[in-house]
Amino acid sequence: MINEVIEMDTTLLFVVGGIVTVLFGLVGYGLYTIFGSGAKELRDPIDEHAKLHELGIAHGHTPRKP
Repeated sequence: MINEVIEMDTTLLFVVGGIVTVLFGLVGYGLYTIFGSGAKELRDPIDEHAKLHELGIAHGHTPRKP
């Protein structure tokens, strides 16, 4: 009976440890993507769209009416 409890705790430890490891890995990769060397290549589509609005060409090719 004690062997079963120890075996169950070990399995639970591996499952929880694996989930925590994957979670930390994903968070680390996300932080690296945001702040690391790859951040220079990221573009901001919302900012680009706002600039198109300022130019009056965001949703078509007709000039803006005053």
